[in-house]
Amino acid sequence: MKLKNRVAYFFISRLFWLMFTWSLLIVITIVFFSFFLGQNKTESARLTISNAVEHTSVVDQKLTISSKIKDALLKNKMWIQILDENGDEIFSFNKPQNIKEHYTPGELVSDYLYPAKKGYQLSTWYKTIDSQNLTWVLGKPMSNNNPFFYWVNNLWMLSIMIIGILLALFFGRQLGAPLLHTVSWIENLSNEKYEEPFSKWKFNQKKRWRNKTKYSTYEELTQALSNLTSTLQRNSEERELLEKTREEWLTGVSHDLKTPLSVIKGYIVLLSSREYEWEQDKIRQFSRIMENRVEYMEQLIEDFNLTFQLKNDSIPIQFEQNNLVNILKDVLEQLYRLPESKNKMFSFESSKEQIILNMDIRYLKRAFENLIANCIKHNPPETNIKIFLHEDLSYPRQIRVVIKDDGVGMDQETIEHLFDRYYRGTSASSNNQGTGLGMAIARQIIIAHGGEIDIKSKPQLGTKYNITFPLCTNIEKIPK
Repeated sequence: MKLKNRVAYFFISRLFWLMFTWSLLIVITIVFFSFFLGQNKTESARLTISNAVEHTSVVDQKLTISSKIKDALLKNKMWIQILDENGDEIFSFNKPQNIKEHYTPGELVSDYLYPAKKGYQLSTWYKTIDSQNLTWVLGKPMSNNNPFFYWVNNLWMLSIMIIGILLALFFGRQLGAPLLHTVSWIENLSNEKYEEPFSKWKFNQKKRWRNKTKYSTYEELTQALSNLTSTLQRNSEERELLEKTREEWLTGVSHDLKTPLSVIKGYIVLLSSREYEWEQDKIRQFSRIMENRVEYMEQLIEDFNLTFQLKNDSIPIQFEQNNLVNILKDVLEQLYRLPESKNKMFSFESSKEQIILNMDIRYLKRAFENLIANCIKHNPPETNIKIFLHEDLSYPRQIRVVIKDDGVGMDQETIEHLFDRYYRGTSASSNNQGTGLGMAIARQIIIAHGGEIDIKSKPQLGTKYNITFPLCTNIEKIPK
């Protein structure tokens, strides 16, 4: 059942149960008071008021009753009153002293309905005699004059109201508790407090099975909020880490720029000094050193620009079909000349002499240079670096490149952050003089070519990069 249908069913069912419980409470209360307390039961007397009315006559313009009715009144300890149109007594017989002489219609009804209120029972009769509208009131003391009945009789409606309010609060809590919990949760998120609010209702949900229904109604909403909270919390942590890493990177880059600039400035000061006369060989030597420092700064700035272009998909990659075997061989030949490659062993194996890939030669070379250079610069002498290239014809068909070394390896923290921008590793023994962008650039270039890269490594057991690209179809053979 969809969320909106389940919520509608939940509200309607709770409203139905509220109405049903309220009606049942009223019925039970009426039955209880009527049949068990008996406060509304009238006591039947042997002398009825109709008999008294029939035996009432006017003698000498005065009302009187027969002796038979008087004897019956005395025998049953009853009394009779006759009231005029204004409710004033004009005749009475055997009336106790505490009985009033004037009644309002409301008092007559109240005394009739609630005899326990004053301890006696009244019956009334209306009749016109000689153009007078008269009211007969027949009274009798109650045989069971318990004041408890009166108070219960007056308070039972108040009790129902109180119970009704409690029921409304209960069902309101059933309906509103999950919503209030959700609102508090959203308010926490708006205040950048990425956690579910502690709720007594939520706590009770785990302890009492009857609370599970009201929360399971909003299961999808709760799950969505939980996922959103986790995502926002993770993004917040990553943002803080990125900010911290960026500050560290800026510090490192400023230092990396400051060092070659200091060297260049020093040689410029020496060359421009009139105190020295430099030979041409020395001038060329100084120029080469300054050229190397300038190239380093250019590379640093280029890396910085490239990583942000790749991140924003703004780099103009030009795809064309080329032989990946030749590309990897060229990269190895260039890297083999690096000073750090001394005393390291390289090997390259390919399942075919020609494996075609849609690529941008310039950028893909850059990606493989960064990956293989990482193996060269961060491993000791005598490290074996192997590159395997083959076509994987199983589904999905793809080109697989494996770059493997048996060097010092990496810990789990380094693996998790290796492709993050500005990351330079955690090992004190490793070479951390780079910009921290090379591996991020390599990964972004591979992804831009539709590929994927996976890394496996353990300390002292070496590192393995597993790179895959989609296999080209309908290609023409390219000259070697």
